[in-house]
Amino acid sequence: MSNSMDLQSRVLHAYVAVQHLGHGRPILEIAEEVGLSRFAVSRMVKRARELGLVEVRATLGDPVDITLSTQLASQFSLRSALVVAVSGTTEDDVRGAIAAVTAKFLQDNVKDGDIIGATPGRTMVRASRLVDSLPTADVVQLTGVGNSRVEDGVEAVLNLGRASSGETYPLYAPFLADRQTTSTMLTHPSLQRTLQRFRRISQAFLTIGGWPDSSLLATQVSDYGDEHLVKDVVAELGSTLLDADGRDVNALDGRLIGISSAELQAIPQRVAIGGGAGKHDAVLAVLRSGLADVVITDVESARYALERDGEAG
Repeated sequence: MSNSMDLQSRVLHAYVAVQHLGHGRPILEIAEEVGLSRFAVSRMVKRARELGLVEVRATLGDPVDITLSTQLASQFSLRSALVVAVSGTTEDDVRGAIAAVTAKFLQDNVKDGDIIGATPGRTMVRASRLVDSLPTADVVQLTGVGNSRVEDGVEAVLNLGRASSGETYPLYAPFLADRQTTSTMLTHPSLQRTLQRFRRISQAFLTIGGWPDSSLLATQVSDYGDEHLVKDVVAELGSTLLDADGRDVNALDGRLIGISSAELQAIPQRVAIGGGAGKHDAVLAVLRSGLADVVITDVESARYALERDGEAG
């Protein structure tokens, strides 16, 4: 098997080959589904066989469900999706499996000169611990810290900075504060140094927060006694809060320290990461929002999203 083809390409090559060779679907039909020419799909089937990616079944070497990955990308107009098959059933099992594929995606996709943005979520921290080396790239933290220990909250950006030998721009600040405190903190030179890099980011890696029980930010909101302000929120991505239909909820405007929705949408590649039972509605909201180009999630979250798509939130 070739090591030069990245994981996303291997998933797509394996999918079209299995659909054609294993299920007998016409090349033209597959081409229309994946948005490529029939000549390109024919070459991909041949290439998949040459590289040993298929034996009528997929042999990726990574725990990714090729059918669900391709269906999720197609149904939600994503650049790509990686749907991870998880061997265990606990939240920790899901987080660990998604983190491992995220680490592989980072190593496949980061290029020399990139400026990487990363949120300090728990899955991203796990992924960062698995990345030994990256091409030279700067790393920027995209939100303040939801964890009570600030040093834990900046771990992901520091780990990725060591792996890439680039400059790091952490955010030593809380994720949520009152408006006056937030306004004062945003003028601090160390925060400004990081915030000014947002518009230069080439790839963003953002963990999906599931409200109310699978989000550190939701816990902070609860500590403030402000749950009534965010009763419609089911997810956060960066500092953007989303309702069940993927629409922005602006209830905490002026109180969050992190990348804005407009700044996020200007980034060329945005990767949303997360899954598990507590995040099914959150993953669906992110998919509906259009904020992500790539989604890395688990099988159950993907199935839930595919089944629920088209229903009202």
